[in-house]
Amino acid sequence: MKKRLLSAAFSAIIALQFAAPNFAQGSPLPPSFASEWKRDELKKLESGKIVIRNIKKCKNISLKKGINPYADKTIDHAQNMNANYLAEIIYKMPKASNKSVIEQAVKVFEDINLYKEIIYTDEKKGSSRNLFPLVEERFRNDKEGWIKIGSHLRMDMLSAYDSELEIEWGAPGFFFKQQNVTPLMWKSFKAVKEGNMIAGICCFEWDGDYYVYALGGVRAPRIPFVIAEIERQFIGRIEDFTVFYINKFEIHQ
Repeated sequence: MKKRLLSAAFSAIIALQFAAPNFAQGSPLPPSFASEWKRDELKKLESGKIVIRNIKKCKNISLKKGINPYADKTIDHAQNMNANYLAEIIYKMPKASNKSVIEQAVKVFEDINLYKEIIYTDEKKGSSRNLFPLVEERFRNDKEGWIKIGSHLRMDMLSAYDSELEIEWGAPGFFFKQQNVTPLMWKSFKAVKEGNMIAGICCFEWDGDYYVYALGGVRAPRIPFVIAEIERQFIGRIEDFTVFYINKFEIHQ
């Protein structure tokens, strides 16, 4: 009996050893991604749709460092702030039919006035409105392969605040980061401290495809009875922001 059990256990271990590589080979994700992606998320990505994952904290970031320097910068941007409301976004497109995607990214993200066109839809309340009712460019510095822009923004339901964004591009691909430099107030309450709201987006090539990878996060109080509502609205805004920008690209699947 013991021999049969040991034999069965050994056979199961051998089967798992062979099954794991087969699953990895069938995955549309670069090998640096962790294995916690669900099968429906993988199918969604492979079909040309945007995948948005509410990962909550930096320890749950699924992309591991080392695949691309701009991807590493995107991860560092979130980890340095230690976000506790965090969303991970990934989108995949074939490189062969989208060779101008880096140039498109620079053109789209350097235009701060596009923020005025982003619409946030609150499906629970059945209402839509401008995500950024106020958008002003305060300064801009341009160098070869690098742009820095200072802006004055107001997000729906919150006070106006100052933000800085940087764009970098070159052989590794494309990188964008944004961070608030003044607090965001909700009435008289400091909802987000200075430096505690970030967005990082990169585009890199791997195995014949372009991957758009982004992390959007906030470090803010996690009050038990409002966490679910904050996350719902936060993820909704991230989704509308991401979909808006991807729709600005001329993408061929």
